[in-house]
Amino acid sequence: MELPRWLFLGILVAGAIFVLLLVVFIDAVVGRPNLLLAAFGPLLLIAFFMGLFWLASRERLLRRRRLQQASSMYRLWALMPDDMADMATELFRLEGYVVTENRRPDEADGGVDFEIAKAGKTWLVQVKHWRQEVGVDKARELWGLVADEGAAGGVLLGTSGFTAAAREFAEGKDLRLLDGPEFLSLRSQLATIRPTDIGDVDPIVSVGFARYLTTIQPPACPTCGKPMILVTRLENTAIGYQIWGCKSYPNCKGTRRFAFPYVPDEDSDSGTKPGALTGN
Repeated sequence: MELPRWLFLGILVAGAIFVLLLVVFIDAVVGRPNLLLAAFGPLLLIAFFMGLFWLASRERLLRRRRLQQASSMYRLWALMPDDMADMATELFRLEGYVVTENRRPDEADGGVDFEIAKAGKTWLVQVKHWRQEVGVDKARELWGLVADEGAAGGVLLGTSGFTAAAREFAEGKDLRLLDGPEFLSLRSQLATIRPTDIGDVDPIVSVGFARYLTTIQPPACPTCGKPMILVTRLENTAIGYQIWGCKSYPNCKGTRRFAFPYVPDEDSDSGTKPGALTGN
């Protein structure tokens, strides 16, 4: 559950007071004051909570940077499913929602990635970062969870869009179907998302790299034989690794190693460093 800053500070002060009272109680039982415990006990507690606050702030900063970078469908497809879900949480936070993450596992029978709340109402959110349209079965599963838990509604995020049956099922319900272009449209409306020059320095989203990809014949999936697309795993906001993934994911989870190194040049990628992407 995301805590407001004032509540976090209140818990911190209450914890420090509790430790002081505990120190006084221990001194009374022992019969003599322990100055070392009295001095460092509250400080250690404050340091612990401040460390937690720093970790949470750093994670949100990384998510916001990813959201800043994801300004096109090409950049969205450079993300793994869990990265897409992380960006979605940040998008809704910046829209003023309170986000509750990881309440339940993402199970095949209809998991929920996170919840969003505003004005006393709660919506269940499920993210499907697929390379094919989301079918009506996933819309029905999410709506069933909404009914079971008494939520106000649901949000189904499908990067590749939805089938006509899924959109027909959502009509007249508080079930929002959000595809990739609509996600980017919401992102562009956020005042806190400023244009960045990431496209000039990041080889994964540069014009030169996009042009380079068009010269490569995508391999066939080793499992089903369908064409594959390039998928990138981010570590923080840097490239972790890249693989070819089946276009039919999640129905097919076939992968191949991306073994085509890309070395940017000054003509196609101003500001990039040669060798920034090895592809291995």
